[in-house]
Amino acid sequence: MATRVHRPLKVIAFNANGIGRQRYELSKQLQDLHVDVALFSETHLKPHERFFIPNYYFYRIDRQSGRNGGTAVAVRKGIPHNHVDLPPLVSVEATGVCIPIGNSEVLLAAVYKSPGKAWSDADITELLSFRRKSILAGDLNAKNPFWNSRVSNPSGLKLMDLFDMGDFEISAPQCPTHYSPAGNGDVLDIVVHKNIRMSEVVVSDILDSDHLPIVFHILDHVKISNLSEPIEKFTDWERFQSLASELISPKLEINSGVEADKAARDFAASIASAYRLSTSKVTLSDINNDLPGLDRLIKYKQRLRKLWQETRDPACKTAVNWVTKSIRRMTRKKALERWETKISNTEVTPQCIWPIAKSLLQRDGPRAPTAIHGSSGLKFHPSEKANEIADCLEIQFTPHDLCDENHEERVEARVQALLEAVDENPPLRIRPCDVQKLIKSLKLKKACGIDGIPNECLRHLPRRPLVHLTHLFNHCFRLSHFPNTWKEAKIITLPKPGKDPKFPQNLRPISLLSTTGKLFEKAILKFLHKHIEERDLLNASQFGFRARHSTTLQCMRLADHVTLNFNNKMSTAAVFLDIEKAFDTTWHSGLLFKLSKLEFPNSLTKLIGSFLSKRKFRVSVEGEMSTPREMQAGVPQGSVLSPTLFNLYINDAPHTQGVHLALFADDTCLYATDRKEGFIVRKLQRGLSSMETWCERWNIKINEDKTRGVYFSRGRRPPESCLTLNGRNIPFVNSAKYLGVIFDKRVTWRLHIEMIEAKAFRTFIRVYSLFKSERLSANIKLTLHKALIRSVMTYASPAWEFAADTHLVKLQRLQNKVLRMIGNFPRRTPVRDLHMAFKIPYVYDYITKLCRQQAEVIQNHDNENVRNIGQGEARHRKYKRLKLGGGQAYDRSSD
Repeated sequence: MATRVHRPLKVIAFNANGIGRQRYELSKQLQDLHVDVALFSETHLKPHERFFIPNYYFYRIDRQSGRNGGTAVAVRKGIPHNHVDLPPLVSVEATGVCIPIGNSEVLLAAVYKSPGKAWSDADITELLSFRRKSILAGDLNAKNPFWNSRVSNPSGLKLMDLFDMGDFEISAPQCPTHYSPAGNGDVLDIVVHKNIRMSEVVVSDILDSDHLPIVFHILDHVKISNLSEPIEKFTDWERFQSLASELISPKLEINSGVEADKAARDFAASIASAYRLSTSKVTLSDINNDLPGLDRLIKYKQRLRKLWQETRDPACKTAVNWVTKSIRRMTRKKALERWETKISNTEVTPQCIWPIAKSLLQRDGPRAPTAIHGSSGLKFHPSEKANEIADCLEIQFTPHDLCDENHEERVEARVQALLEAVDENPPLRIRPCDVQKLIKSLKLKKACGIDGIPNECLRHLPRRPLVHLTHLFNHCFRLSHFPNTWKEAKIITLPKPGKDPKFPQNLRPISLLSTTGKLFEKAILKFLHKHIEERDLLNASQFGFRARHSTTLQCMRLADHVTLNFNNKMSTAAVFLDIEKAFDTTWHSGLLFKLSKLEFPNSLTKLIGSFLSKRKFRVSVEGEMSTPREMQAGVPQGSVLSPTLFNLYINDAPHTQGVHLALFADDTCLYATDRKEGFIVRKLQRGLSSMETWCERWNIKINEDKTRGVYFSRGRRPPESCLTLNGRNIPFVNSAKYLGVIFDKRVTWRLHIEMIEAKAFRTFIRVYSLFKSERLSANIKLTLHKALIRSVMTYASPAWEFAADTHLVKLQRLQNKVLRMIGNFPRRTPVRDLHMAFKIPYVYDYITKLCRQQAEVIQNHDNENVRNIGQGEARHRKYKRLKLGGGQAYDRSSD
């Protein structure tokens, strides 16, 4: 857990004149000088450029048009703060954060005004009125002798007039912060502040720009977390195995759930102790000091710069420029060497390249856990934020109160009788060799839970602890008991894309569970799957979390049905349902009731009941933990059992005559077909009403606002009728997204292809610098293209293979552009030569290849709904259907 101290904040404001080229030097200087907050102006970053500073949270506002400009704020990790959206400004660019100091928040904003823009008093007034306490620091291009400038300019005179009438102060250093080419020094970088105690502003010569940074302290103390240094762990696995064998007790007698809980705790404590005693930790510096002579060069440059500022000797300026270029060459060379080493040690396959490429797609470094809107205002400190998030999740993990009371009582009574019944069947058992196989299936890089035991520990278990663990599992099977210590989750949160992270409901919980508990879940899942497969229990319409099923197949199923009926001169209407918090609100008693109806062994059903009951979670924010909370509903997020249990819970979703059902986990679609609009709507309404009744019966809530209907027809007239759900009208819209694919009402796929083209192009821009690099081989660049760009362009492509060539050619053009850049080919190079040089198929040919692969899957599939894809007889052949690999070749002359 992080320790906390109270001290002043050290702030630096710096006109970087281009921050990207000096990241290494900047990172090192901020670390060495223990800067808490850095305010940058003229960052010159473009929206697609990736930039971060190690050990700092980095916020930026880039100039969207024109050159240069841009502002940014870097805040050291451990400082409570909140990134804020500032009001629209006329002439000033600004990025701001709020930091709690005492009982109020202080706004710290990096500001920049271009010399070519007219001054606006409203900008400064707006920023200063944003919070009662404010600090604006940066280059406002406002000169006035009052703050030690050599001369006045119009902006400086207007700021002085505003100062005379306002209630703020202006602080500036005694020395110049900028020297013109003629050698005239002046003060351009200033601090405008209100209601805050500050130290004197001084000039520093530590960084490289045509401006000098200014440094000051906020004298009011701030509560700061001293986070531990990054560490690397080295484990002596032979010592671990020896200690684990010694610490594990040979005897294991368990006759009750309480004894099973104690045995699970003792096992976890023994393994954790053995791991701790056999692991050494090495502290790593955030900035690698593996560049000999770099520190010496930086100090030499600082001395030369100071000498040049004092003497204005051209020889000194030449020397400063030479040293600056040497530092940049050295750091750039080292960065490329690290990248080449990383790539050369990685097998050049999409599976191996993807983890590296994924890190490149991150726009910036880590984002700070923002302040949280709580019941009594904003919460900044990690412990307060953790408890506010836990309060929200506790409500989220509560069942909906929708079903009839009589039905609920019958279900509860049936489940209670089930749990009290004595199972006469022999208990389930597992062997050490089975446990060993399950351990090998664990992914090594998964984060560990509250017990602190990584998956790699179980990989190195010696024989004695392995047998001990097997006996523990078998006792749990015999008692139908899931130990409580394996049911407590540590939850971290990530912001949902496009939503305000200040509200707890907009954070996505990620559960970290006990490693040993997850292993036992795998053992339970083995018996669940055996029963499901023997009796073929799963709904044929369910394609989620099932072997040999995929989103692509479900999209193909819907697309084929629509186009088949276009050829039969019939229309199709579909409604795409949005189930609210489906996994988090699963009714536990309802699930156990359904397991009983599906004739699962009584002991297994009781074990699932133990697995679901009395589960607890704690939220972790910046090393601080919330108080434990209980989950009243839901299948546990992060559990390997949860997808299968959820599929079983919705397995009895109703099938209405004339209405087709498509499921992928909780993504639900109902669709119906006929010649006449009225018949279609009536059919679909019957199916929707049946689904509405079923959802109420099993405490499943549908979000009517996000539910959409699409009427697939070649006619231009929109349907006059509409659907109703829970008393709300569900309108027919022109298109809807289902499983990541946009289905438009005429099934042209234009909207979908435009979406994936834009998404692939954004990815291309992210890795543009890598494709331009001369040091990376063409083979590596081609693999990056396949893993990052082509995979986006061809997602679920067998479903939309029959899109018009005028749409598909857009994807081909993007691939042509990428291939030209990879091989550094001139613009006039024929497209055929590009593809022959890299032995890569055209986009359409690659889609055709994927279709052939799906055709093989379909022909040999055991699910009738999958086998029926592409099989229906059409009376007419006017509209293209899924060709499953039999389409015409792409026009290779297209560019």
